[in-house]
Amino acid sequence: MQLTDDLITGTINGISGFIVARYAEQYDIPLDVAMETFFNSNTYKLLSDKETGYYFDSIPEIFDMFLKEI
Repeated sequence: MQLTDDLITGTINGISGFIVARYAEQYDIPLDVAMETFFNSNTYKLLSDKETGYYFDSIPEIFDMFLKEI
């Protein structure tokens, strides 16, 4: 499998969706609120910057980083 821009984008989207859903469920908040919080976070900014390579990190580590931020 070759690492393409589309694959990286899909990975970032999948990780983001998982984190938003888990955050909403864990803290019993609406998905739209969880999504807005995550998409406005520095964690998302770093994750979505393809140069950082955060999409290679484990999802639990990224989720913990997000929780520490908020």
